Amino acid sequence: MQEEKQTNITDHLLDVFNYSFVETMPYGFFWTKDARYMPVNLVDKRYHCPKCQQEFTVKYHHTGVTYFSKTRMAAQRQIYAELGLDFPAEDAIAAEQPFHYEAIGYCQACADQEVRQSPEFGQRIYNLCEKLHQADELLAAKARRLMDQAVERWLTGITKSEQLLQYDLSSHEALRDLICAIILEDGEPFEAVLKEYSGEAMALAEEIRALNAKAPETWTAYTARSTALYESMADDLYHEYTVVFPEAGQQARSFYVQHIIERDRVEMFLQQPRITTLEELFMDAGFHEEWIDAVVDKGLSLQE
Repeated sequence: MQEEKQTNITDHLLDVFNYSFVETMPYGFFWTKDARYMPVNLVDKRYHCPKCQQEFTVKYHHTGVTYFSKTRMAAQRQIYAELGLDFPAEDAIAAEQPFHYEAIGYCQACADQEVRQSPEFGQRIYNLCEKLHQADELLAAKARRLMDQAVERWLTGITKSEQLLQYDLSSHEALRDLICAIILEDGEPFEAVLKEYSGEAMALAEEIRALNAKAPETWTAYTARSTALYESMADDLYHEYTVVFPEAGQQARSFYVQHIIERDRVEMFLQQPRITTLEELFMDAGFHEEWIDAVVDKGLSLQE
């Protein structure tokens, strides 16, 4: 059944992280006859890991040509040369022959050794931001797991139908209120994970802010990109004509590719509201309808 989320602090933090370190161009007006762009029959993207030398291919959902900015195509020509590949002839691209987008980036296993442990100044700032982002995401995941466990413990203690009948089970709203009360009564584990997160997040933010204050306005570092994300083939904007989406059913991987980072966007990421109270934590984790299903199933099993 559908899951309901009442606030989106964690979702908002994810959006800001992606804006700061993954996709940086805004949505913009696009005209297909603009000389700055060219139509390309893009079929896939091939990642090349410089350490293990493996190649990983991501197939794109094909709905026609994708428009490349000519600056992006010029960058592709350089990457083809770096990889020792023959760049397609202009007439072949114009004739919409299949085009393979090439990228150089560390796979997750190699990045753990070559990127995430790097002492290089700019890379360290990103690595710490990624660690803070992971802490944000992990808090939400831990809260959801603890909520599941609280409901499960309560249901395990229900062994007779009379125990359930003492509660108001007359409506969806009544069941919802009951489950919320059960979770709220089991607050100690939530307090522990929130305290742990708050300490870690504060320490990371302080370290990042101190480093970022000494950083240039922009710099280049290896940042993680999921193969499950859409990507714009224009350097200045994204639009329906410039964006491609991976085909469904492919295994999602993370690759660390070179990316321009802006000091102001790092600061923006740090300034975003984060979860600080139990109320925010419960609201962010949201109410999940499957808990109501579990209570109903428990009641039915006791009547058999």
